[in-house]
Amino acid sequence: MNDLIYKTMNKIFRLSNESKKLLKPSFNELLKFKDFKKSNYNKFAISFSSGRSGQNWFTKIFNSHSNWVGTCERFADYEAFFRYICYYNLPINKDPFFKLINLSAKRDMCNYQNTLISSPYFSFGLKDLLNNLDVDYIFFNIRNPINTVEDLFQKGWYENIDFVDLKSPTIDHTNDLYHSFSRILPKCEYKYIWKKLTRIGKITWFWSITNHDLYSNFSKIKKIEKFYIKLEDIDQNFEMYEKLSDKFNFTNKMSKKKFLNVIYKAGNKGEKISYKFKEWSKKEKKEFEEIREKFLYDYHKIKTNI
Repeated sequence: MNDLIYKTMNKIFRLSNESKKLLKPSFNELLKFKDFKKSNYNKFAISFSSGRSGQNWFTKIFNSHSNWVGTCERFADYEAFFRYICYYNLPINKDPFFKLINLSAKRDMCNYQNTLISSPYFSFGLKDLLNNLDVDYIFFNIRNPINTVEDLFQKGWYENIDFVDLKSPTIDHTNDLYHSFSRILPKCEYKYIWKKLTRIGKITWFWSITNHDLYSNFSKIKKIEKFYIKLEDIDQNFEMYEKLSDKFNFTNKMSKKKFLNVIYKAGNKGEKISYKFKEWSKKEKKEFEEIREKFLYDYHKIKTNI
């Protein structure tokens, strides 16, 4: 019943004027805004994560206000390829991608004053991205590893990877090319250990090394206001929403009821998990604990700082 309610309300949202802010513009449309000059009146925010961290929902909070547009994975195919070439350090010119994101931000700020552009695919290229964009705020979205790994498992991560030769960058076979580019593989000697892991172990590795990269680079960023957003701290938390509203000057501030209903606007709300932590084998739990400790032992230090 809850899934039916969610799907119905999500379809209703897609017909709203608010949803129209999320439409993917063509590149020719974006070029119309190339001469727009950002002023102190405009704010540009970037959000990044490892995925399945509530990032889409968090972005919709911003998009629920008339002076912000908030988009998540608006150019998913380009974004996934960007992360792929950054992770594997491939000799491909990234400037066209920076231009795409920059033009998108200009279009948003011209039409709505402020913009939050979010994507889990900004990891591994974060430094280059921020060096090429005039960003005011950055958000590091993260969720506890157990629930994230459960979600990624449910989404089919590394389901068709066992037969792949790990000698060079490759792609996983999924329904979408951008999903294939997102399934990165180990580059170092650890790949021989990784190949023998269970799917839970493989996914835990992905969660750990992605968040480790974001965490280590996040601490080095200067002159941009930074925020950790831990899903467990803010999930359906109206007091936290009020802090966001005050900090980012939301117009038409939402009531508690409207805020709690933002979840129905998030189009990638997770499916009901069919393989939970309590059902994992002893081997899977052991791999999970050892890998998380090896690659992201300081997860517990991350706290929401709104």
